[in-house]
Amino acid sequence: MNLKKITSLTMLCSIIVMTYTGIMLFIAPPGRVANWANWKLLGLGKEDYAQIHITFMVLFVVMTILHVFYNWKPITSYMKNKAKEMIVFTKDMIVALVLTLIFIFGTIFAVPPFTTFLDFGDGIKHSWEKEYGTAPYSHAELSSFKMFTKKLDYDLEKSEEILNSNNIKFERTQSLSYIGNENSVSPQFIFNLLKKNFEKDGKVTISLTGMGKKTIFEVAQTLNLSTDEFILKLKALGIEANENDKFKKVVEKYDMSPMDVIEKLGYKK
Repeated sequence: MNLKKITSLTMLCSIIVMTYTGIMLFIAPPGRVANWANWKLLGLGKEDYAQIHITFMVLFVVMTILHVFYNWKPITSYMKNKAKEMIVFTKDMIVALVLTLIFIFGTIFAVPPFTTFLDFGDGIKHSWEKEYGTAPYSHAELSSFKMFTKKLDYDLEKSEEILNSNNIKFERTQSLSYIGNENSVSPQFIFNLLKKNFEKDGKVTISLTGMGKKTIFEVAQTLNLSTDEFILKLKALGIEANENDKFKKVVEKYDMSPMDVIEKLGYKK
């Protein structure tokens, strides 16, 4: 066996795996949606892709160190002039550093086309949210069944009847996530069962998570308001906004958080 060849080939395999997992993480829904809907793509969830990405990053770093060790002479030759003198900042090195800095600062300071690419990714992530919906409150999947029904003001005994009638095994003290895993369903599926039955009695539940990343238009839709009506309500609070503005960016100008505004409008967390 040739360790030098093994190192290069392992680096290649690591790059391929990291590229694949990186793409999956780029298009995966936000954690609040992935956990809530038990999102999976090609048999793996977001957490699975993240863990694989991290372990292969470690493998890639180790192989890179070995690669530098085995190819030290060729690498140092890139930093020598025609007289074979060592010059770290050769033209090639300067170009490489400039490209690196452009990507770093272009991303930090939100300069196109970096923002265009990142916005494209956000659009894909947001599309999952539209398809799967969001939890009625943050980390609802971690709440016990008893606490979940209490927060939503659902009758506990009736909620138990609904789950029992759908052959879902559970205990009051178990989290929605645990109940979902045990019954091969998502926390979202359990919520939808309850929501469907309680809405027949006129009890409407609005999911208030992820508001900060939505536009004014999208928040208005979530709150079952017209865009103009929502903008007028914001104006009454002294907040000026347009329908395409990001909700979080707008309210932060007034030293408020999205949930501060939602609560001022009369909605509960």
